[in-house]
Amino acid sequence: MVSDRALKALKDYDVRDDDIWVTTYPKAGTHWAVEVVNLVLADGHEENIDRTKQPLPMEFDFHQPGSKMPDNIPRFPPENRIPQYEQGKSWPSPRVFMTHLPERMMPKQIYEGKGKVVFVLRNPKDIAVSMWHFLRPRKLNPKHEEWDTFFELYCTEKILNNSWFTFNLEFWNKHRDDKNFLFLKYEDMKRDLRTAVVQVADFLGRPLSDEAIDRVVDKTTLDSMKQRFNTADDNKSGKIGAQYIIRKGRVGDWKTQFTVAQNEAFDKLYREKMEGSDLQMDFKIKPQL
Repeated sequence: MVSDRALKALKDYDVRDDDIWVTTYPKAGTHWAVEVVNLVLADGHEENIDRTKQPLPMEFDFHQPGSKMPDNIPRFPPENRIPQYEQGKSWPSPRVFMTHLPERMMPKQIYEGKGKVVFVLRNPKDIAVSMWHFLRPRKLNPKHEEWDTFFELYCTEKILNNSWFTFNLEFWNKHRDDKNFLFLKYEDMKRDLRTAVVQVADFLGRPLSDEAIDRVVDKTTLDSMKQRFNTADDNKSGKIGAQYIIRKGRVGDWKTQFTVAQNEAFDKLYREKMEGSDLQMDFKIKPQL
């Protein structure tokens, strides 16, 4: 799905000072955060968002001649088949990129202070369930088909994008104090979306009026995004429909899938991997203060 050519190009990508890179582990609320960013930049007016500038996570390069992808991966029209890292060079500022690139593969200029990164963290149990439901129908790996075999794979470094722990802790440990990084938690966004919108707006240097904040919040609820994204012409417009990116969006949905034994095993793994880290995740929504 990602070519060597794309990865090499991204490492030395020319980052603009006003670039915005929405970065997450898969199924951590990527499209949700991108929609918040887009609407903040548009003052809450969706009609001012150019969807054609964000058809796919920008490292994807699978529309090249001779590429082979499963039939159940959404296809895009010919004008969107140029690798997005190439398309992005001509986009007007501020550019918004969404990516699942691990820390070591992100453009080097970001770590020199160029651009801004909105990084979303989501608890690993809910991600496991969401990822399984996303991957299972795509049949990319026989181990994705049954929950038990997927769970075993998910607890290793052999899962897509490496383990949740490796991916997130590399960013958190190295960049949590960087001025051009904003770390948000999915669970906090679910608990208090308005505060998250204000955080994003302030971080981007785009403070909003109360009315604009209301517009952004109203359009970034789960129900609103499902209704607006799941349209017949999604692929024609460059949007990925809700049927591909939004399932439940709940905090604590892992309880519907994990067995008692699996939960105990994962808790043990979590304690081992997170030892010494000050990153704390919520596996249920805490009451709003």
